[in-house]
Amino acid sequence: MAEQKSKLPARVHPDDRNRLAALNVLTMPAQAGPEISYYSPELIQCTLPHSDPETRDWIRKNGNYSLIISSGIDENGTPFGIPYGSFPRLTLAHIITQVVATRERRVELSSHFSGFLKEIGYTGNHKGRGTNGNRVRQQLLKLLNASVSFQYLDERRRSRLNLNIAPRSELWHDFKNPDQDSLFGSWIELSEEFFQAILESPVPLRTDILAALKKSPLAIDVYMWVSYRLFAMQASGQQELNVHYGSLQTQFGTGVAEQNYRQFRSAFKHAVATVAQHWQPHEGDREKLMLNYDLNETGLTLYRSPLLIGRGKRPTEKEKTQQILSARTFDQETRKQARLLAGKWDVNFLVEQYFTWIEEANITPNDPRAHFFDFIKSHRQRNGEKL
Repeated sequence: MAEQKSKLPARVHPDDRNRLAALNVLTMPAQAGPEISYYSPELIQCTLPHSDPETRDWIRKNGNYSLIISSGIDENGTPFGIPYGSFPRLTLAHIITQVVATRERRVELSSHFSGFLKEIGYTGNHKGRGTNGNRVRQQLLKLLNASVSFQYLDERRRSRLNLNIAPRSELWHDFKNPDQDSLFGSWIELSEEFFQAILESPVPLRTDILAALKKSPLAIDVYMWVSYRLFAMQASGQQELNVHYGSLQTQFGTGVAEQNYRQFRSAFKHAVATVAQHWQPHEGDREKLMLNYDLNETGLTLYRSPLLIGRGKRPTEKEKTQQILSARTFDQETRKQARLLAGKWDVNFLVEQYFTWIEEANITPNDPRAHFFDFIKSHRQRNGEKL
């Protein structure tokens, strides 16, 4: 796949500075805009497997973060297996989107199985007991019965969140006749832990792009990650992000052995190019969009690019606060003011110390910027410096 460096426009889009920066305050779009889906940032940072791992427990590590998925068992004690591929990704996006829209733990599903598949953008012949239909049905059971653990570990901190995706469900779908309506409604009820994790900071995505990428779980993962990183970059004022292929393989190389880095690099380049082809304006949107990136011998450089999600309402002060606390960073203007107060101290070091402190002390400041400035002053005084 040819690299696209020569086709790139200016690296920073001139019209994106007034777009919504917060990750979790985008509203549902107007009717004229694209349909929006949402996904969990934890599942973006540690992805599901691309192919069947053929194991009862599956672990995915990305830096200090780990995702551990354990299979549920059926009435005979037989493991369902680990959910993998595009289907659970699209299903989770559908479930998370419904939760964001309704703010309810219970998610109503279509009254017939074919309708549910169309809702998540999954098409094809799923009638009877054919291979394709059985695979899809088994994937749904794997997902609903799996247990998940998100874990973080470093020298000072160990944290975890254990949850079941859907501890309760009622499925009345007629799999032999997937177009047949049921007299009873099908639904799933999420665990409280998963429900709260979803609402904390959902990442907005274009539903049509998810559907267009459904044949490639790697392309879906790349699209989600790029969208997540661009929102974070805009929130912090970051102009570009450089990631080596080794880190990218840790992030995305599910099912590709570490020694097969050339195979991963080829697959990753193809996935990024596919995502870039779909980084297009929605029908009726006059703005010209393009994903700005560069692939070289060492890795990926992602530049600030125009976002695919339209403008939402202006965030409230409470929403701005939540965004800062979730991102664990400050914008460039805040950092510039912090440098004037920091004296000999490095601002990046002070930012890290500040967020570690308020998390360990369970402090939620009303104004994180002002609170951070006070923290800098107190830090210098504790170290015997005169202000």
